[in-house]
Amino acid sequence: MQKWGKWWLAALLGLAAIGASGVTAHAATSQYLTGNTGYVRTRKAMYVGIYQKKNGKYHQVKVKKNTLLNAEGTMSTGAASGDVKTTALFTYGVVNYARANQLKYKERATIPFTKANFKRVSLKAPIRTQIFKVGKGYTANSDNTNAAPTPGFFLTLDNYLQYYSKAQMAKDSGLMSQRWAVTSQNYKPTRSVKASKVTVKGNTTTVDYAKALKGLPNKKVGKHHYRLTITNKKTTGNLGMLPMDDVFDLYGTWTNYTVNGKPYFFGELEYGD
Repeated sequence: MQKWGKWWLAALLGLAAIGASGVTAHAATSQYLTGNTGYVRTRKAMYVGIYQKKNGKYHQVKVKKNTLLNAEGTMSTGAASGDVKTTALFTYGVVNYARANQLKYKERATIPFTKANFKRVSLKAPIRTQIFKVGKGYTANSDNTNAAPTPGFFLTLDNYLQYYSKAQMAKDSGLMSQRWAVTSQNYKPTRSVKASKVTVKGNTTTVDYAKALKGLPNKKVGKHHYRLTITNKKTTGNLGMLPMDDVFDLYGTWTNYTVNGKPYFFGELEYGD
């Protein structure tokens, strides 16, 4: 019936579908860096297949030591000796819209993926790139054929809050159906603001910024100082839609959050065949 979690299963297996502007997998695996190695930092300055537009042309970037990268996909090849060589495709991950619009990435996993070059890391604020939607969970549209769109936002890896109106969320269906923003889809926000500080304590992340962002439940804590307090409620929900042959052909699952006390959710939609 439903193929729930197909995309993240592919990510865990490192079976990324690589495209011209990036890939859709959230993480990758490697013989060198065990587990979910989606994020790494470089151990030295090096070229990793990232290009940036300057004066109308793309130029390869030499990233600095300790640069945060997303290992979007890996490829392993074996030799007659039994040795296995693993290469990867790297991006900056989900960065702010204007910056991402100037970037281009290699189409294939060609960069040697070794401990000498890369160090596995976890995000200090794991909510980065999670798409938060307004409400207590998905609700069906009037004819029960899809989820009703709702406003939402996410925090980029370079600390921009990007807000999307209800109309924008309806236009970019990936924002409504996916849990995480992905590198291969650079969603133009309705409005955005640069965060000045992000802190994490237990299940709660606080994001501080200087200018109120219309559409978000901004809390003013001082002059030119606003804050979002994002809390994982550790509760979940689900909803079946599009009933066909006595089963649901569309299924929504989510985790409940609050943002400054207002209900938001972090979820995905899975469609059957």
